[in-house]
This record gives sequence, structure tokens and C-alpha cells, in this order.
Amino acid sequence: MRRLTRDEYFLAISNIVGARATCDRLWCGVVLVLDGEIVATGYNGAPSGLPECDEVGHLMVVEADGREHCKRTVHAELNALYQAKKRHKNLKGATAYVNATPCEICLSELLKHGITRVICGSVYRSTEREEFTARLVSAWSATIAYQAMPDITLVFGQDVTDVKRIKIEHV
Repeated sequence: MRRLTRDEYFLAISNIVGARATCDRLWCGVVLVLDGEIVATGYNGAPSGLPECDEVGHLMVVEADGREHCKRTVHAELNALYQAKKRHKNLKGATAYVNATPCEICLSELLKHGITRVICGSVYRSTEREEFTARLVSAWSATIAYQAMPDITLVFGQDVTDVKRIKIEHV
């Protein structure tokens, strides 16, 4: 059996984190990693105590760029940053694993908080963001990369001799 690379491992976790998202426009998940350890996770959802998109619908606004955005949802990247800042004053040198390309605001916030490496599992609206993303990452001397997420199948058996089987494939 092939072992997952660190990037594959954290990207796979970001996808599972995204399964908690409550805004079905994008089930985004983020894992922030510092010195090889997970310091925070985040997913798209309404602020604590407020109704979720899944429950009451989206709160859509057309921005100056002509695109619609849901304003009920706090993006996964920001939720992860809020969580991380509770325990870590400095995220300098950390890596963000995101299951989809961050929006311009979230990417900017990640970089401002010291994230120097962003690994994305899939491309989200890349043609609209490609040039600005490249300029932003360059300005902060950071890197952004896209890596296909492995397709992982876990099978948990009933018998002690067949506790688990893992199948890892690249799509």
C-alpha cells in the first residue's frame, strides 16, 4: 500500500472538514498546518448562533465585480484563521490546505496572517482569479500550488483480521 504524502494527507483532511460546511454554494474546507501540526480547521458556515444557509437559504448580494456572493456565510479560510488565532499569535511560515481555490479576500487574509504556502485541491473560478492570485502571492513572497486530491476509500470490516483496508487512487 502506498503511503500518502504530507500534502495529500492534509488535503484529504481539508476535504473532510469541508463536509461540515453549511453553504451548499461551495463546501470548502481548510486545514492550517504549522511545523507539521494541524493548528486549526475551518469550513463555510454562518457565524455561531445564527441560522445557516442550509436552514434558511442564502443571503445573496451582487458585488461591484458583478458576481453574486452569499453574505450569510463566513468563508472557511476566515473561520480557520479565527480558530488559529485563539491559540497561536504567529502563523508565520504556516501552510494552508484548501480543497478549492480561495477567493481574493481569503487569500489576502491568509497571506497577511503569515501563511507562506497555499496548497489547493481543486480550481474554483480560476479564470476570474488567476492573474490577481499570482500578483498577490508574488507580493507576499508566498507560493500557491494545485495538487490533485487522492481518491481515498476506507473500508472498515467486522472481523479483527479485516479491521481496515485503504485504497488510494489519483483521479
